[in-house]
Amino acid sequence: MNGRTDPLGLHAAGGRACGNMLVFDNSLSILNRTGAYHIAKDLTREFVPGWAGVRYWRLGSFAPEGLVRKIVARLMMLEINWLRDSEAFLIRDKVDGPAFRLFLDPLYVLRSRLTKNDIVLCHDVGPLTHSDLYDERTCSNYRLAYEKIRRVRPGVVFVSNFSASHFELLFGSDFRFLKTIPLYLRTELFDGPAEAVPSVSGAFFLTVGAFETRKNQIAALKAYRDGEFHRQGVGYILCGSRGAGHAEIAELAGTVPGVRLMGYVPDAQLRWLYANAEAFVLPSLLEGFGMPALEAAYMGLLPIVSADSALVEAVGANCLQVRPDYPPAIADAMWKALSRSPAEKAPTSRLLRDTASAATKERFLQQWRELLITGS
Repeated sequence: MNGRTDPLGLHAAGGRACGNMLVFDNSLSILNRTGAYHIAKDLTREFVPGWAGVRYWRLGSFAPEGLVRKIVARLMMLEINWLRDSEAFLIRDKVDGPAFRLFLDPLYVLRSRLTKNDIVLCHDVGPLTHSDLYDERTCSNYRLAYEKIRRVRPGVVFVSNFSASHFELLFGSDFRFLKTIPLYLRTELFDGPAEAVPSVSGAFFLTVGAFETRKNQIAALKAYRDGEFHRQGVGYILCGSRGAGHAEIAELAGTVPGVRLMGYVPDAQLRWLYANAEAFVLPSLLEGFGMPALEAAYMGLLPIVSADSALVEAVGANCLQVRPDYPPAIADAMWKALSRSPAEKAPTSRLLRDTASAATKERFLQQWRELLITGS
């Protein structure tokens, strides 16, 4: 997938966006503080103010923080839920002629006058393809947002070919352009010393990710339990923030010997966990890119992940692929990872590190510069 020559019409300005020729709609950052937030933050830091302006919902360039942000986020969602894709009270940016906006999430096209000149960044189409993992209001809003995108057919950028292919299955390819710019690894996590986690010893499997239904920790826990790894002295550590589905995950984990749920883990301890685990286990039901697997790969840790998913794409297929809905297959992969000799582990670890090391922020930003500034 690639864009046409000078799709943004910037060459007439000497390759530089002038005035408000390019506006970043960063309303996402008012509500979202997950990985998508960091991507949006790095993009705006790179291009604003030198190449573009920025807008946070109806606040202009003011980026709210703290309690103000939480209040504004609630007001913004009230507006989206109430007005949805109505033409009433749309946000009208001062963009004319070849000017355009970059929406850092599809949801926020609902309250703007979307044009074919604009660009939308799409992380995934989960609310459409996996509606059972989201509440009905979220699914309904995203259905309207994607319908607006389908009607207008602006440029769309995806974070993975996995997301791009699912988008095309739903909406076809007749858009101004469709382009994949893969995400990058935030290596700051791995800078610094490692600190052993108290009372953790011996072999263990590791899962890192929010405790929520779509991460599918339930299936992984069942695989660990039914595989009787605890009898072999192998533990299972899961760490991450609480999400929708945490209660069910915690209830099951409490019944399985050898399992430890850790919640938030300091970076120094997380580095130690990545460096000492036997394998990384994440048979996720939905990932837009596959950052958790890429982090594991950077540490040379073998990922056990859902077959034919964005997780597989992120690590260049250097992983063990499993059916996420079938715990016995997950258990088999865990046994396979556990039975590897040091001589078998070494080349796989090198391949994983090489793949992850190539996913740099510099490469990511360069691809965005080529799209937004040189038009290639």
